[in-house]
Amino acid sequence: MPEGEQFRIGSEVRSSSGEVCGEIRYLYVSRDAHRLTHLAVEEKGRQGLGRLVPTDQVQVDSRTREIQFQHTMADFRNLEASDVTTFAPVTAAYGQYGPEQVIEEPEYDPSVPGDQVAGNTVPGRSATETSDIIPPGDEKIGRHYPVHAGSHKFGRVHGVVTDSDHNVTHVLLGEWHELHHKEVAVPFGDQDMIDDDGFHFSMTKQEVENLPPSGRDRPGA
Repeated sequence: MPEGEQFRIGSEVRSSSGEVCGEIRYLYVSRDAHRLTHLAVEEKGRQGLGRLVPTDQVQVDSRTREIQFQHTMADFRNLEASDVTTFAPVTAAYGQYGPEQVIEEPEYDPSVPGDQVAGNTVPGRSATETSDIIPPGDEKIGRHYPVHAGSHKFGRVHGVVTDSDHNVTHVLLGEWHELHHKEVAVPFGDQDMIDDDGFHFSMTKQEVENLPPSGRDRPGA
């Protein structure tokens, strides 16, 4: 495994007091600078309630590889949401109440007076739309983010490795039938690109397949 800080999709992120903030759902990497800027961290069992964690507010333990948010759990919950849920514009309730009135649980508090209404309290009109919030200039990296080497598309993204300034140095790939190992760390250099269509490596497909294992092939890795 190359030297650097590992950020794996699915890894836990803990607060400064040791509480589990949640798991990494997505990684956000700037298209131009190739820098990891944010982690989309979602609390277990609370789908749609993730938070955007800036990477300058996290540190990675060099021994355990544990990722720590350097503030409290309360601070984590006050971070910007990583996704937003809105009432579907095509429904009758949206037209009746308007976008500024129709809101979703858990933010809706029926004890608070006002003219707002929770979308799921409108009989038969609870359709919602959830979309991810992507910081400007960034790409959202998930497990199924496309990966290209030459004309070949392959692999599954496990995460990235960065230097101390969170510049991406390697992409962790695995799980395709021609790969000889469970996972490889593919160098990501100045000649490589990231855009709406995925990671684009200057290495050939054969060169990627011939990379040594990242360490996940070893028992207990």
